[in-house]
Amino acid sequence: MIDGPDLVLPILTLDDDTGWEFLLDLAGTHLDRRGLDRLKSALEHTVKTILVERHYIDKDYRETFSSYHSKKFHTPDARCIRLHFFSDTIERSALHSANEMVARSYLGYSVLRPTRPNCIGRTLLRPEARPGWAGHLCLCEESVYIQGLELRVSGFPFISQDGDATVCAQATLWMLMRYFSNRYPAYPEVYPVEIGNLTRDYSVGRLLPTAGLYVWQMAEALRQVKFAPLVYDRGSFPVSFDHLLYTYIESGIPVLAAFEKHVVMLFGHQSDFSEAGSTLPVAPSPFVFSSQFNRSFIGNDDNGIPYQFLRQTPLGVAWEEMSGGDASYGVEDIRHFIAPLPERVFLPAESFQSLVHKLLVSDEFGFATLSPRILAEPPVLRLFLTTGRGFKKRLSDRDNMGHLGVISAYRDLPLPHFIWVCEISHGSLYPWKVLGEVIWDATRNPYEENAFLAVHYPELLIVDMGTALNRESDVIELALGGSVPYPIYEHNLRERTT
Repeated sequence: MIDGPDLVLPILTLDDDTGWEFLLDLAGTHLDRRGLDRLKSALEHTVKTILVERHYIDKDYRETFSSYHSKKFHTPDARCIRLHFFSDTIERSALHSANEMVARSYLGYSVLRPTRPNCIGRTLLRPEARPGWAGHLCLCEESVYIQGLELRVSGFPFISQDGDATVCAQATLWMLMRYFSNRYPAYPEVYPVEIGNLTRDYSVGRLLPTAGLYVWQMAEALRQVKFAPLVYDRGSFPVSFDHLLYTYIESGIPVLAAFEKHVVMLFGHQSDFSEAGSTLPVAPSPFVFSSQFNRSFIGNDDNGIPYQFLRQTPLGVAWEEMSGGDASYGVEDIRHFIAPLPERVFLPAESFQSLVHKLLVSDEFGFATLSPRILAEPPVLRLFLTTGRGFKKRLSDRDNMGHLGVISAYRDLPLPHFIWVCEISHGSLYPWKVLGEVIWDATRNPYEENAFLAVHYPELLIVDMGTALNRESDVIELALGGSVPYPIYEHNLRERTT
């Protein structure tokens, strides 16, 4: 059924008589068959109502139109169409008042640009729009207004390349930058056409139409907007490359993953913990790392649809459910990745791992010396970066960190803006509970061994109060009795369950 096909806001209700094909008439020249197939493949199992918002002025496309499309002899429309997707049947009258059902069923939006070969522009969909899977994701939130009604949508931004102002490099950079600008006020909102200008002084050839960007140019674009990017090459980290990529995503930091001739956005992972209790360390490490349970990375490929899987095992399996494009990629095909670190994070993941490894096996602070409970099983280590404020904010929600003495000490412990954390667990407890953690100042350099802020075992809490107070090291020990396992830290990523 179509309500108001000639109005500014037609409402398409999908039923036995009215299918996705009717969008081609409602959206006119903004939507082509390829774009329809991509949307349908992503949403056909969850969407029941589509609102077609005509004459929509999209801020990202408008900038591109002003800088490029308006200068063409054959000029496309300056306005767009925005599609709104709902999981329930929506009546027009429900849009004119605060309606809980409308807000609950809102799955997100997708902007249709009058561009070819790809018409799908700025898109933000809830992960729930894609049924039948679970994972942990970096997500941001936006407010959306439909005829004055405010709706909220949480997801990861997506855009397809238009072949002129944006190809895969610019599209992927836009997804990353829009995620950060939506979630953190410190980062500016950057439009697709502006991304090329960020590397103007380092470009080879013309800016428009673009021929793409090299990995180092993408890193430079990120540096121009307040990031401190690190570029990782698989050849330099042949053993730990996938683990480091996982660690940054576990830290709530989406990464740009570059193949030989393509780049995609990775912002989540999907793990299998069914055999966690029997998983053994991979020699020569005495630890089981949480990355060993990872089975897929979750991301966006601008040639496809939002929320796709890049399988880690078995190797060589392509992006699942890809629509459009004929390339097949596996995790092992990633040659580089760019981690867009905040400017105040000086210690990279590989250095923190090396430091915490030395500490945990040392005679002075190691678990073999100080913690019989951890020594009872192979320790499972989970590494991640977070903020000191976020860590403290959730102390009470985590069963007092297993002991009242620990939560009291952590509340009084000054922390830097960013900290590295190594949670310590057992396979029989992970991923629900942990036994302790190591907290490290993310602004320290990689040569400062034992420069921890806290080492927490079930039997003992060790705090360097001198370092926390910007003085000489002053290590204080607090014996703990009756400690219990407590929940893992879950603020960085949001779990999406089936």
